Amino acid sequence: MRDFLCNSILREDMEAIFARTDYSSMIGKTIVITGAYGMLASYMVYFMIYLNKVKSYNIKIISLSRDSEKLRSRFGVYCDNIVQIACSVNDPMDIDCDFIIHAASLASPQYYSTSPIEVILPNILGTKNLLELACIKKARLLYFSSVSVYGSFPNGHKPVSENNFGWIDPLDLHSCYDEGKRAGESLCAAYFRQKGVNSVIARIAHTYGPTMDIEGDPRVFASFIKNALRGENIEIKSDGTAKRLFCYISDATAAYFKLLIDGKPGEAYNVCNTEESISIRQLGEIVSNISGVDFIFKERCASEMYLNDSNPDNITFLNDKLIALGFEFKVGAVEGFKRVLDYFNKESST
Repeated sequence: MRDFLCNSILREDMEAIFARTDYSSMIGKTIVITGAYGMLASYMVYFMIYLNKVKSYNIKIISLSRDSEKLRSRFGVYCDNIVQIACSVNDPMDIDCDFIIHAASLASPQYYSTSPIEVILPNILGTKNLLELACIKKARLLYFSSVSVYGSFPNGHKPVSENNFGWIDPLDLHSCYDEGKRAGESLCAAYFRQKGVNSVIARIAHTYGPTMDIEGDPRVFASFIKNALRGENIEIKSDGTAKRLFCYISDATAAYFKLLIDGKPGEAYNVCNTEESISIRQLGEIVSNISGVDFIFKERCASEMYLNDSNPDNITFLNDKLIALGFEFKVGAVEGFKRVLDYFNKESST
C-alpha cells in the first residue's frame, strides 16, 4: 500500500503546514473528523498522521465513515492509525473527543441535480448531531462552510467580508448546498449562544491540491490538470473572463488548523487567498505553460450539459479576519499548480 509521506510533494506540504502554527494543544487529544477521505479533510488527516509519525503527538484520529475501502485507498499504510466508526453523521452519536472537524458534504455541483437530499442533510442533521456531541463532550468544533453562503449580488461586484450577504433563491438547483451551509452556520451560532458550544466556521473558497479527484471532479481547475497529465489540449468553452480566488491546499489546511486552535468561538472566517484572483483564461495559460500542452478556445456544443457556477458575479471575498489571527498565505497559483502536476507525475511513476 502507498505511503504518502514518501511523496516529496506531500511531505514538503506537511512540513510547511507544521511551520505555520503552534499545534501543541493537540498533543494527546482525540479528534473526530467527518468526510475524512474528501479532498480538503484528507489533508488534515495527512497532517495529523504526520504529527503522530514524525512529531510523536499521539493524536487519536477518529473517522466517521462507512466506507473502509475509500479510507484505505486514501491513507494507505496509515489507515490502521485511524479509528473508523461506521456511522452516518445524520444519526446521533456518543464518542469521547476533544476536537471535532465537520467536513462531510457533497460539494461538487455534479451532485446538486442527482443527490440534493444527500447534499443538504449532512449540513443540517449532521451539524446538529455533532454540535450535540460537542456540547456533551465539551469539545471544540470546526465547521466547513463555503463562500457560497453569500449568495448573489445583482447590484454590482464588491469585496465581501464575513458580514455582507446577497440573496439566494431557496428553490434554485444550487440551494441544496448553499442553503444547507447557511443552515449549518445558523445551528453553530444557535448552539454557541444558547449552550456555549465552542464552534468556529470556515467559509471556504476555491481550493486545489494533490487530493483533487481529477477524474470525477467536473470543475474547471481539475479538468485542466487532467488534460495536462494526459498530454491533451486545455480547452476553454467560454470567454475565460470569470475570476476565482484559488488557494493551494497547504495554505488552506494551515488555515483550518489555525481556526480550530485560535479562531474565536461563534465566528465565521473566509478562507481564501485574495492575492490569487485569477481568471479561467489565466489559469489555462498557467497550466499550459507549466505542462507544455496547448491552450485553446472551443465553442460548447448546444447539446452539451453544463452547470453554471454558483458565483457568476466574480465576487471577491476578503480574508482580513483570518489575517488578523496572524495567518498569511504562502503559495501562489504558479507554484501551487506546479506542485499538483509534480505530485501526480510522481505518483504515476511509482
